[in-house]
Amino acid sequence: MSTLRVHRPSYYVQTGGMHENPYGVPREEIVRFILNNPAEIVAQVVFGKYVEASGLVFQSEIVQRMFERTRQPINGNFWVDGETRDRAKGLSRVWQEMSSSFSIGVDVARQTDYTVITVLDTFTLPARVVYWKRLNRVPWETIYTEIGRAVSIFGPNALVDSTGMGGDVVMDALESRGYCRQHDRTVMVGSVCQDDGKALGCNPEDYVPLACVDGYEFGGGTGERKRRLIEHLRNVLAVGYRAENPDFGWLRCPAIVQLEEELTFYAWDDKKLMTDCVMSLALAAWAGMEEILPDPAFGSVYGE
Repeated sequence: MSTLRVHRPSYYVQTGGMHENPYGVPREEIVRFILNNPAEIVAQVVFGKYVEASGLVFQSEIVQRMFERTRQPINGNFWVDGETRDRAKGLSRVWQEMSSSFSIGVDVARQTDYTVITVLDTFTLPARVVYWKRLNRVPWETIYTEIGRAVSIFGPNALVDSTGMGGDVVMDALESRGYCRQHDRTVMVGSVCQDDGKALGCNPEDYVPLACVDGYEFGGGTGERKRRLIEHLRNVLAVGYRAENPDFGWLRCPAIVQLEEELTFYAWDDKKLMTDCVMSLALAAWAGMEEILPDPAFGSVYGE
C-alpha cells in the first residue's frame, strides 16, 4: 500500500517587533497603528507578542477614551498647554496656595529609567493633562529644578514617588531647597543664588519652598500601595463606563505616544515594563482626585 505524501509550500516567519526590521514599516505608520487599534492587536501585529486581554490592567476602551485625537501625536519628551501655563503663571501666590486646581505627579528615575512630571488641571471634569515632561540621565539638581519650576507655575499640590532609600534622599533634598523663579534654579535653604561666589541679587523671600512636595511610597515588597494607586487611576479613567455611554472617564490627555504605549501594555506584574509615565500620571491623579472617587479597595468601577 502506497503512502500519500502531501507537499506543503514553505513559508517565511519572523519573530520580533516591527521596530526591529530596518526595511519594514515607517515609524509614523507604526505609531498610527498603535494609536488606532486595541491593545491586543497592537501586541500581536506590532510587537510580535501574544497578550491575553485578562492580563491587561487598562482595557483598550478606557485607554482610547482618555486620549484626544484633535492634534498631532506627541513623540517627544515635552508638552505643555501654553494657554493654561500662562494663566497659571498670572495667578497670585496666595491663590496658588489656596487652590487645588492643579495637581503634580513626579515619578523619579532610579538608575536607567526616566523621571516624568505630569500636571493635571482638575478645575472641571474631565480633568486635563496640561504639562508633561520626561527626563533621562540628567543630574539630580536638574531634576530638583524641573520639579521646582512645575511647582512655581502650577502650585504646591505635588506628589513624588518616595519609595525606598532613594526616595528618602529625594524628599530630604527637596525639603532643604527652594526654587528661584528669577534665575530658574534651586537654592539651599538659608543660601542665595550665586555665580562664582557672588550673590545675584534676588530676594530669598521670593523663593518657592519645595518642602511643600509630599511623598508616596509604593509599599515595598508587597506592592499594596502601588496597586492601590494604579487601581485609583483605572477608576478615574473608567468612571461612568457603560457600553452605551461613549463619553465616560474623568481624564483627558493629548496623544502622548510614550504614555499611551505604557498604559496599553501595563500589567500588575510590571517588573520588566516601562512604567514611568503611568506612575507619574497615577500620582497626579491621586494628588488631585483622591477624594472624589470611592475607595479603590472596593474594586474598580470597570470591573476586575
